[in-house]
Order: sequence, then structure tokens, then C-alpha cells
Amino acid sequence: MFHGSVDTPAPPPDDVTRLLQAHGTRAAGAVGTDGAWWVARPVADDGAWLEVMVADVPVDATLAERARALTGLHHPHLARVVAVEPLGPGRVALVCAHVPGPTLAAVRAARHPLSDGEVVTVAVPVAQALAHLHSTGMAHGAVGADRIVLGPGGMPVLVDLRAALRGGGTTTGDVHRLLATLLGVMPPLDAHLAAGLPDEVRLRDALEALLRTGAGPDEVVDTVFAHAAPEPVHVPDDGPVAGPGAERAADGSGGPSGGAPVRRLRRGGRPRRRRPVAAVATVVALVVLGAAAVLGRGVLSGAAAPAAEAPGPQVRATSTPPDPATDREDPAGAAGALTRLRGAVLAAADPQALTTVAADGSPALAADRDLLGRLAGARSDGLVVDVVATAATGATPDGDATVVVTSAVGAHTRVAPDGQRAEVAATAPRTVELVLRWTAQGWRVWDVREPVAASP
Repeated sequence: MFHGSVDTPAPPPDDVTRLLQAHGTRAAGAVGTDGAWWVARPVADDGAWLEVMVADVPVDATLAERARALTGLHHPHLARVVAVEPLGPGRVALVCAHVPGPTLAAVRAARHPLSDGEVVTVAVPVAQALAHLHSTGMAHGAVGADRIVLGPGGMPVLVDLRAALRGGGTTTGDVHRLLATLLGVMPPLDAHLAAGLPDEVRLRDALEALLRTGAGPDEVVDTVFAHAAPEPVHVPDDGPVAGPGAERAADGSGGPSGGAPVRRLRRGGRPRRRRPVAAVATVVALVVLGAAAVLGRGVLSGAAAPAAEAPGPQVRATSTPPDPATDREDPAGAAGALTRLRGAVLAAADPQALTTVAADGSPALAADRDLLGRLAGARSDGLVVDVVATAATGATPDGDATVVVTSAVGAHTRVAPDGQRAEVAATAPRTVELVLRWTAQGWRVWDVREPVAASP
């Protein structure tokens, strides 16, 4: 099995241990029971958590090409491949950035089936990730609820790229597995009919129809958006929600969240409820304007960034994380990055940093300067943008990109310059349209406006 806990996981083999040490980490726990996947914690306080997966695959020229492609992949909903390194004859290690959080399979096992809106939130980013992977000529080959992790903020991330490294799988097979996974976490047809809610099965019907075709990822995105609006995935707060790497390190230490188990929901963290959230002050509502996720609606395009040249048959490829706002081919990813940055700038009440988000001379910059003026120096402690979805929708007559964004802001504390503190409630998700302009520094927000209503 892919997920589940192991009480006393065996230590990794010596070659994996040496690899972890070379990356400044040590094993924190095993993932699954096949003895080929480990979560690794950094030795230094400022180090990064990693996941190491071992694949049995011949080391040849085609492997080197796939390794370079994988380390060149940069997509917010694909686990980032840090390096591909040989361990020995026929054994290659895939080193990836760790994605903390429960798997979709673990969440579904701990709660009722997902609503149509929750399915949209899962389906769009995963389909986008597959489209990006397929654009390189590779397939994932193992799409399933146990390979989709709900990372920080509930952002779905597709993990485990070993089949892609082997060169297995097909693009059509990936989409069929995704559709089957989505149907598997939705209520069964008879449950809707028994409840007397026949209209609620429209999305299920549409996904089942796609399953009988050779649909691509873009058709999945268009279909789910046509039948439901995205909403945050509810992750239960109570009880274990275990997933890959749910085991604690052997010494009892926690994961990246500072004391929490790896890939287990943080206890005491913010609940992800679907109930309505009380309205907040006008100023806070203005802060929400423009907050967004990093889901793109259209199929992402653009070639993979070049990776370090692999030295002969000794496959070794490494990658560095890009700045999404500097990728001209990905305005949706830029919208997510700029939204999160905007939240941080407004929370810190830093007017000098506004130009890192909004373009000079733009209506968005003028509005944010006015907003900070009304905040009168007050900052926001603990403000976190709870991202739901973005969808690249086209361009303006001036050539600026348009991205529809759905997001909310979590509960936080407003701190006035005199030190007075006020608790601010979380906001309900809201959708806006960002107009992004390409500048010498990359994408910047030009304007924020109400989205055009979709046709029924």
C-alpha cells in the first residue's frame, strides 16, 4: 500500500542513507511498505525536508533525458524534483521536495464523500499538473487518491514521479485514472437518488461520460468548471488523517510544521469548514480582494526549463525552484505567487514593497496605496491566504493576461501602531479577476475587477 503507518520502519539501505547525508538530511520515516520511499528531515535548522524514492530502472541515455526533463519541471501542483541520482546498477533515486499534508485517500477515509465544489478544487490543479507533465512527452502512470497530497492551504499536489522516470504510463491512462479517482471520492449515484437530489449528479454524469472517451486534461478542467464552483476541501480536524510519511521520526521529532507528524494534519491547526463564515470589516474585505491560488484553468504551456547537463551515463540532474511571477507562459501561476506576496505586503503594512506586486502607474497600485493609508500603519499577525483556485481566462485588448481567482483570508490578529490588538474572523471565499501585465521584472498586477459571469 502507498499510505498507512509503520510502527517501527526499517532504516533505509546504506546507499540511500549516504544520499540523504549528501543532501543534508536524515531519514524521518518510511512511506508505504515497499521499502523504497522515505521522508527526510534536514540536519540544519534552515534546511529543507525531502522525499527520496528509489526506482528500479536501467541507467541509459533515455533515462538521462527523462531525468533532465523531470528536474526541469516547475509546476505548483507537481512535487518538485530536486535531483535524480544513480545509486547502483539499475537503481536510481528520485529526490523531491517534501509536500506536508494528508493524501486525498486518507482524507476521504476519514470523512463523507466530497461535494462537487470540492471535486473541482482537486480536479483542476491535478489536471493542470498532468497537462504540464504531458507537454514534456512523459506520463505520470500512477494517478490515484493516494498520490494526491493536500498540502499547506489545502493545495492539491501530485506526487510520486517514479513511473515517469521509468518512462511508463500513457497520457490517456493518466486522465482515466484521474477521472476514476474523482468518481471514487464522490457520493455514489444511488446516494443522490435516495436523497431525492437528481440535479446533484450532473458532475458525476459528466465525469463518467469523459471516462468513456479519450479526453485530455483540458477537457477535464472545462467540464468540472462548467458544472460546479470550486470550494475548499474540508479536512477533518479530529482523529488521525494519515498519509504518506505519517510516521514520526524514530526520535519522536516532528515534521516541517514544527512538532507535527510528517504528512499528518496538524492538531490545533485552522479548521477547513464549509459552513458560512461571518462577514468582516470593509478594510479586511479589501485585503481579500485579489487573493488567489495557483490553479490555472487552461492547459499550461511552455517547455521545461533546462537542467544541469548529466555527466554521461552517470545520471545526475538537479533543479532550483523558479519564481512563478517570472514565467511569461504561466500567468495563472504568477497570479497565485503575486496574491500570496500581496497578502504578506499588506499584512506587514509595507508601502515600499507594493511595487513587487502591482505595476507602476496601475489602478491596482493606487488602490493598495489607498488601502494601506486607511489601515494607518496597522499590521496583521498570522494572516494566511487560503487559496482555492485560479483560472487563466485570456487577454485584454492591451495584451494583458486575465486570471479569475477564488480565495479567502484566514483568521488573524490586527495590531494597531499603539499595540492594540483585535481578532479578525476568516472570510468566505471570493472570486475576482486579476489583470496581469508583463514588465521587465515579470508579471505584475495591473487591475482587479469583478469577473464576467459564466454562461449557464
